[in-house]
Amino acid sequence: MAFKLKYDNIENYLKSYGRYIVRQARKILQQRGKNTTGKLSKSLKYKIVESKEGYDIQFLASKYATFVNKGVSGTQGRRTYIDINGKRKVSPFKFKKQPPSNVIEGWIKNRGIQGRDKKGRFITRKSLAYLIARNIKLKGVPGVSFYTQPLSFSFNKFKKDMITHFKTDVLNEIKTFNK
Repeated sequence: MAFKLKYDNIENYLKSYGRYIVRQARKILQQRGKNTTGKLSKSLKYKIVESKEGYDIQFLASKYATFVNKGVSGTQGRRTYIDINGKRKVSPFKFKKQPPSNVIEGWIKNRGIQGRDKKGRFITRKSLAYLIARNIKLKGVPGVSFYTQPLSFSFNKFKKDMITHFKTDVLNEIKTFNK
């Protein structure tokens, strides 16, 4: 006689863990000032996929999230991020060209930044965007580790709680099977 185990407690736990990680990731983005438009924060999601081996939890985000998470090294500086194991690693990404100034101009406008020259006079937004873009190319963009940090910090507790939920599911199935 074949029967399929129900893993309701594990599924519910994975959902709550997914919500927790996404909430922490959004909080980190907010704290680090990486949530100007809110697009990245809104794109953060999790997905639980059932497979033959069990369950997978996938954390999703927009395409540029990887660059924000791991940072981008500049031509004269290396940037680092915190990996899933809590270790600091050098970013695998590096600027070869200068970022487009028109994108930086939009960012400047959203932030309400107004640049000045050495004499204290205002400079154009276009000039400021060029200077910022050049600086980004040279120094890079720091990694925020918005997904990897909460995963790293909570993984040991996640494993312990997962075992507890698995045990509860198995015991519930044994009780159901005996009836």
